[in-house]
Amino acid sequence: MFGSIKKWMGIQGVRLRLHVLDSYPRTVETLNGEMELFAKSNTIVQGIRLRLIETYTRGKAEEKRVDEYTLGTWTLPAPLALREGEQHRLLFKLPFEWLESPMDRRAKNNPLVKGLVALMKNRKGVQSEYRIEAQVQVDGQPWSEPSRTRIVFDAT
Repeated sequence: MFGSIKKWMGIQGVRLRLHVLDSYPRTVETLNGEMELFAKSNTIVQGIRLRLIETYTRGKAEEKRVDEYTLGTWTLPAPLALREGEQHRLLFKLPFEWLESPMDRRAKNNPLVKGLVALMKNRKGVQSEYRIEAQVQVDGQPWSEPSRTRIVFDAT
């Protein structure tokens, strides 16, 4: 009985760990990595969902605004059966597309404006942070709490 309660609460299921590089060049269009799945009991993984998320912050103090954008997603193509105590490694390629603001487009198209745009963004406190979120759906349970891994893109 205690096992069924743990399964219902999502305590006894699958543990997921992401292995990705700490930083990527700004020119990439796909993030490659590896997922490590560990089953705490015999189970069937119905789905895995990866998302690359940009947290876009601008403004300061009371005027601070934060938005989140999904830049790319990857899902498990087929269910996966895992046995108790089994560790399974799964490679993934997460394709994504960059979102550019109108200011970024102007700076990209006109090198003379690039410095001015950088100055204005710095003055307004514009900042972007990136992370990969991974969720697992085990047979008979809702999606798990997301595992998060921070990603840094090198400026080029």
